Order: sequence, then C-alpha cells, then structure tokens
Amino acid sequence: MNPFRSQSLSQVAGALLVAVLLVQVAYFGIWQWTICRIEVPAGSSLLVRYMGPWPFGTTRPQAPEETLVQTDAAGRPLQVGILEAMPGSGRHFYSPLEYETQLVKDEVVPPGKIGVVVSKIGKPLPEGTYLADEKGYRGILRKVLTPGRYRINKYGFDVKIVDVDACAEPGTKVKRRAEDPTLIQPGYVGVVTNKASDPRTKEDRGIQPQVLQPGIYFINPEEKRINIISIGYSETSLTVEALGSGTAGPTQPAPAEGPYRGDRRGDRLGTTTADDPLYTAGKGIEFPSSDGFPIHLDYTAIWGILPVQAPDVVRQFGTLKDVEQKVILPQIESICRLHGSRRGAVDLLVGDTREQFQNETSAELERVLTAKKLSLLFGLTRHIYVPKAVREPIQKAKVADELTKTRDQEQLTAKAQADLTEAKAKVVFEEKRTRAETGKMVAKVGAEGEKKAKEIEAMTEKLKAEIDAKSAAIEARTTRLLGEAKAKAVKLSKEAKAQRFQLLVKALGSADAYERYIFAEGLPADLRVGIFYAGPGTLWTDLKGFEQTMLGKLVSDTQAKETTIKKRSSAAVGDGKKD
Repeated sequence: MNPFRSQSLSQVAGALLVAVLLVQVAYFGIWQWTICRIEVPAGSSLLVRYMGPWPFGTTRPQAPEETLVQTDAAGRPLQVGILEAMPGSGRHFYSPLEYETQLVKDEVVPPGKIGVVVSKIGKPLPEGTYLADEKGYRGILRKVLTPGRYRINKYGFDVKIVDVDACAEPGTKVKRRAEDPTLIQPGYVGVVTNKASDPRTKEDRGIQPQVLQPGIYFINPEEKRINIISIGYSETSLTVEALGSGTAGPTQPAPAEGPYRGDRRGDRLGTTTADDPLYTAGKGIEFPSSDGFPIHLDYTAIWGILPVQAPDVVRQFGTLKDVEQKVILPQIESICRLHGSRRGAVDLLVGDTREQFQNETSAELERVLTAKKLSLLFGLTRHIYVPKAVREPIQKAKVADELTKTRDQEQLTAKAQADLTEAKAKVVFEEKRTRAETGKMVAKVGAEGEKKAKEIEAMTEKLKAEIDAKSAAIEARTTRLLGEAKAKAVKLSKEAKAQRFQLLVKALGSADAYERYIFAEGLPADLRVGIFYAGPGTLWTDLKGFEQTMLGKLVSDTQAKETTIKKRSSAAVGDGKKD
C-alpha cells in the first residue's frame, strides 16, 4: 500500500473526527445549553406553542381554532398550535426554531376561596346546558378548584377566584373570617337550589329536599345557590312603649268606622283619663275590648325551624327575616286582636279568663304556624295594659283583699307567736323535771348496782372457799393414793426378784450350779484357754491332739448347759407371770 496514501487517509479521518467533535461541542455546548435551555422557577410552568418542524420545508397542519394540539403516543405534536402539557419548574430544552415558550405563574387558590374554571376550548355545550361535566366542551366547568396550587393553561382555561360562600344568598350569609373554610356554621343548615340539573347525581333544577348540615363545602356558585338558614328557636316580641302621662281629661270614643290608632288620645275607643299614659303607635298590640276600652298588651313568641322544614320555608317565604315579617308578626297581632276583642277589659286583667285568653292565643298561633311548616315552642302574653277606670277599682279591691289577708295573717302570726312562747315555757319546765327525775333514777340505779356488786363479791368469796376445801381434799387423797401405789410397786418388785432367784436355783438344780452359772456369766467374752507343754516323757506327750479335743468338748458341754439353764429360767419366769 502506498505510504503517502495511508498518511492522507489518516489525516482525513482525524480531520473528520475533529469536525464531529466540534459539531457536538457546538450543538450541545452552544445550541442546546445556551440557546435551547429554559430554566423554569418554582411556582411557574411553561406554556408551549409548537410552530412546526425544522427546516420549514416540511409542514404540519394547523390545529383548529379554540383547540389544543393533538399528540401521538410519545407526546410529539401532530399539529401546529398550543400544547396541553405544561412543564413544571426545572430545566427544559426547546428549540426556538420549533417551539415558542412563555413562563406562566401557577394559579394559587388561598384558604377560604375556590376557583371557578371556564374552558375556552372544545365543542359547544349541548342545548339547554351551560355547565361542562367532561373535558372537550367549552363553558363553565361544574367542578371547582379547592384551595391549593394548580398549573392552568391560560390559552384554554380561565380561573375566577371567589369566596367559599359566593354560593350563599347575600341575605343569608353568616359572618365569617376571610380564611375560614367553613361554609355552614354550627346552628345553621344550607337549603340548596340547583340552577341546573345534574345528570350525575340525578338532581333536578330547583330547591332540593335535602339540606346541607354544618361543615365545609366547595360549591360552584354558577351551579348552586345556598340559603343558609338558622335552625332552632328564635324570639319575636311585640312590646308596648309609653310616651308619658296625658294632660287632657277623658276622651270621647272614636267613631266605630274609624281606625284604631295610638298616637292621639282622642282617636281611641273607650274612655281614658289624664292619668293614663300615651303609647307609641305601632308598638305592642292594641285593640278595643268587647266593652269598648282600649287595650294594649305585650306578647312574645318563641318559634323556630327544624332542618326538615327549612326547604319549605325557603320555597314559601325566603329568609328568616321574611318569615318573621310576613308570618310571625302579622299572625300574632291578628290572633291577639281577634280573641282579645271578644272579651271585656276585666276578663283580660284578672281571673281564669286571662289564663284562657293566654291558652287560646298560644294554641291558635301554634295551629297556624304548624300549617305553614313552622314550629312554636310557646306564645306568652306578658303584660296587659288597661285604662285606669278599669284597672283602679280592681286594684283597690285587690289591695283591700290583700290587706284583709294581711290582717288575718298577722292574727295567725300573733297566735303562732303565743303558742311558740307557751311551747318554749313547757320545754323549759319539762327540761327541769326531766333533769330531776334523771338524777333520781341515776342515784337509784347506782345504789342498786352497788348492792348487787357486794352480794356478788360475798358469793364469790363463799364459792372460792368451797372450791379451796374441795381442792385440798382431792389433793390429800391423791397424795395417799400415790404413796400406796409406790409402796405396792416396791413390794411387788422385790417379790418378783426373789421369786426369780428361786426359779433360777430350781432350774439349775442346786445353789452351787447357780453360783457357777453366775461365775460363767461374769467371764469376759474374749477369754482364751491354753495347755502348756511340760516336756517329753510326760503324760501329755502321748496325748497329741488331746488339747483340741478336750477344749472342744468343754466348750460344747458349756454351751449345752447354758442353753438348758436359759430355757428353764424362761419357763420359770413365764409361770411366775401367769401366777
């Protein structure tokens, strides 16, 4: 191979390698890292618009207006337009020749707020609806954004931040802090009114029978309206207000067809005097009695709404204030005037008739409110004001009656006081008499006790002497018996020993034999008998083995004799025991 050709190829390869390295450095170091690199800070995201592939010779179709770009399975855009995906915080690389980017702040929904989302892209909603339940439709989304951070594609969606109680009717909103997430406070319920039907929950448009209990709810104000109703009992009172005492004389009755007003004394029915006060018009309840006297009274009703009644209340009347103004106040005035005008002034002031009036008005008001799906705890007639012409005679009669009762009570008190003094004297007398009798009884009981103690002491000494005498006699007898027993035992023992000796002598045959027995018994157990050698030629020389023979015979005779003696002694002892 030509060396020059080989050298040129090597140079070309080296140049190509250097060129490749330079291209990579230029591409990654300059193009990618410097031109295509985009840093997205925390709390932001990147809105990306695809402009088409580069070079511009190849084109992609334009995405339809008010739509986002379609992508393939790998996420690569198939159309020119805005991408749905929004990269979050971090480092991203997009070629400025193909992509156009824009930093977008994340949408933050703070506590106590919600986000209502409006879609600007997608198909038109079906006719008759204005809330979107699925993606791909243009309009208000039914689902709201709860407090938090969200990446929102500004091209396709708008977000409106509203208070969590934006769904509540303005006249029923409960005072709350801005960051408080609780929509319905304790003691209240929410009556729901759907602005549109909900096919998911099968709820129709209008007021719903089920109420919302106290708690946190994130409700789209474009979907529902909430009437927050206080449950439990409320108090409504009609109270008379007096302006002061009149200065004119008695007034004439008002015309029968004229209105019953309280601002001018001359326009009232019945007769009043200068001592009767003037009352503020429209305060409390006023009506003429059956005998023509102007009556004023205070009335209090404790009424309320139960949770199951709340939807009907909202449907018929609206708010609680509307219920009070349209139902409670008119019914109280109407019922009290109707029943009060049937009775005389005296009947409304004293006696059982006033209690009957109270019961009648309360029962009638309860019946009316129950029919309107309201609850009445009780209705109370508190004060009834009647003219002095009616009131004063009754008051004087009552005062006289009370004075009579007071006098009677004073007499009863004086009598009770006298009885008490007499009773105290009797108590002192009885105390002294009881004390004297007690002392007498104590002395008597003490003397009897002392006498009894002496008698017991003397009897005790007598019994002690008798017991000591008996003990001495028993002791002497015991001593005598013990002495006799000991003497008899010694005698018997001596006689037994003597008899034993006699039996032994008799058993051995003679006194000498007994002595030898005693001698033999006294020999030591290790005694040895030996025969000494006296020399040859003697008698013992020829008697070889005689020593052993005689010694064995002696031992045998001795043992036989001892056995015989022992048997005889045992037989004699046995005969003695039998005797």
